[in-house]
Amino acid sequence: MVGGTGGDATTGWILVGAPLDCSGTNRGEARAPQALREAGLAEKLGAEDAGDADATIQDPSRDANTGVIGFEQVAKASSEIRSAVAAVLDGGEKPLVVGGDCTILVGALAAVKQKLGRVGLAFVDGHVDYFEGDTSPSGEAADMDLAFVTGYGPSELVNLSGRLPIAHPGDVVVMGHRADPDDEESRREVELVDERIQLVEARAIRRGDPERLGRYVAERLKAQAGRFWVHFDVDVFDEEEMPAVTYPQPDGLDWDQLGALLRPLASSPALVGLSVADFVPDKDSDGHHARRLVDLVGGLLVQRTENT
Repeated sequence: MVGGTGGDATTGWILVGAPLDCSGTNRGEARAPQALREAGLAEKLGAEDAGDADATIQDPSRDANTGVIGFEQVAKASSEIRSAVAAVLDGGEKPLVVGGDCTILVGALAAVKQKLGRVGLAFVDGHVDYFEGDTSPSGEAADMDLAFVTGYGPSELVNLSGRLPIAHPGDVVVMGHRADPDDEESRREVELVDERIQLVEARAIRRGDPERLGRYVAERLKAQAGRFWVHFDVDVFDEEEMPAVTYPQPDGLDWDQLGALLRPLASSPALVGLSVADFVPDKDSDGHHARRLVDLVGGLLVQRTENT
């Protein structure tokens, strides 16, 4: 069973689908769990498939009080994801939560905090996701998930674990975002980020040593929090490498750089789970990108299981 320290062993990975599309418009991310299943994700891991959490969002209206699209449904979906992930942790296994968009992080990380206590977060994403309801231009919860888990936002999401915050800002490292200095909205979002959160832009990762950075983050979060979660938004890739995302951007990472960054994180004994978000299978007509994602994620986690 998973216990109170990040080094406790588990028997394997359990796949949890989280088909959450916070726009409420059926734009594609909700079909990712099934597409990755069909590409062989569970078989690649030798993992049990726990099915999908009830995370459907059908309300595209922006809530007047919170500024979040489909707020009540987002809160309910996050609670359902929390329950599904908590059940995996109760069984002594590690959850692989496949979205859906980045909003899936809130329920998944809340389950870890609720069941295991303090948890660090390695947040690998092309955006910092730090708007709130009154600052987000879109109103999408996927603009706000990192803010929610670090204590900023409506109580129904911020306090989902029952203990505030879900992750302490000082236990969070963001890697891979791109802040366009000529884009006021992008620049403003980065300025909103809690100053205790460490930010490492994609350009710094490309120019440096991604594996060394991953090793540093894994060691730091293990030492500080005892355990950590990895959240991987597929838009951390450069748009030429991975176009099948909701908001593609240039100047991201390539497959080798991302693999090198994630490898030491995935192999750490302090890793308690992983979420994968923002893959849009409608933009992947021949399934090529789904298969590459399965190979990447499966290879990282199988490596970790063999090394545990």
